[in-house]
Amino acid sequence: MIQGLGMQASDWPSELVEELASDRRLFVFDNRDAGLSQLFGPAIDGNLMPNDFPDHRPSEHSAPYTLVDMADDVAKLLDAVNVGQAHLVGFSMGGMIAQIVAARHRSHVASLVGLMTSAGQAWLESSAVADQMLRQSIQFEPDHRRLLDMWLKAEEVYAGPTLLPDSAVRRQAIAQSIARAYRPAGIWRQACAMHATGDRQALLGTIVAPSLMIHGEEDPVIDLQQSRHAKTLMPQTEFRSLADTGHALTEDNAAPIADLSNSFWSGIDANTDLQTSIGHSS
Repeated sequence: MIQGLGMQASDWPSELVEELASDRRLFVFDNRDAGLSQLFGPAIDGNLMPNDFPDHRPSEHSAPYTLVDMADDVAKLLDAVNVGQAHLVGFSMGGMIAQIVAARHRSHVASLVGLMTSAGQAWLESSAVADQMLRQSIQFEPDHRRLLDMWLKAEEVYAGPTLLPDSAVRRQAIAQSIARAYRPAGIWRQACAMHATGDRQALLGTIVAPSLMIHGEEDPVIDLQQSRHAKTLMPQTEFRSLADTGHALTEDNAAPIADLSNSFWSGIDANTDLQTSIGHSS
């Protein structure tokens, strides 16, 4: 399970983890520059301002790594835990990373599930307010209360119409996430990695693993049509949209996402069993 921009392994909703782990073994980890994984620069850079967030303009900053390096991290992790082949689940930027793993490390990938992710476009089509929240995430905020308030607001913007827990529950969860790791400069470097990677649509066209894309119909961070374009690039892709859903994984949408994923995997398992049976009979 591969997390999104600036997110930690601990940010996966427990309801979704429990649903997916009911009959499968999950590997949940922190991407580089997030959570407790290796930093590739300072955790905090007081000079970073929202306007430093990379966008369609040429960047004056050199990225220390790209999404390709982060995809290679995933392949190395699978090797380290002696897993030859895995079903990849990636949320947002994590979905982009998973796509690159599927293209570059085919033997490692049994299937690919992209949650609220794009189809390889160089730029994200985001609403103005979502873009503002993304930009603010790289700026160091020393005041703990203001930081909590900012992250609460960002959650609400990203989630759109998605039903969220009450603010007290969310505030506690955000406080725990900040206490585990607060790395705004790491978020910036991950965003620079996305920028430096550029357009990946041709790469997606080389993916042969079965693929499922699940996207919120009212996602303000990655427009629905950017995700739907995966069907054009990868004909083997199944696409499912969730009504009244934004760019968020919560206890409210954990069950439908898990149901869609498990049904997708069951179909792959059944097809694999059939092929094995045919192979044995011949």
